[in-house]
Amino acid sequence: MTINEIIKEWQTKLGISHWDITTEKIDPEQVIYNGEKYFIGITIDWDNLSGVIYHDIDLDEESIIHELLHIRYSTEDEDWVNETTKQYIFSKYQY
Repeated sequence: MTINEIIKEWQTKLGISHWDITTEKIDPEQVIYNGEKYFIGITIDWDNLSGVIYHDIDLDEESIIHELLHIRYSTEDEDWVNETTKQYIFSKYQY
């Protein structure tokens, strides 16, 4: 699956398929790291129902789910998003 296909799959699962989500790879020199080894983050435009996932490493399904959860559950904190991301990944790939 391509990154765009993964994004569309999870947009549908999360009920945000009407959003326009794009990705943009950025140069690591554009990022101020606070002990992190990489950067992945989303900017959200609520007026236009769009978002851009910025990243300095290759995206994977877990990262995409995480960033889309910030749209779907915008009032939840980072710990909740982290835990929910793990639950979605586990439920998709459990045997």
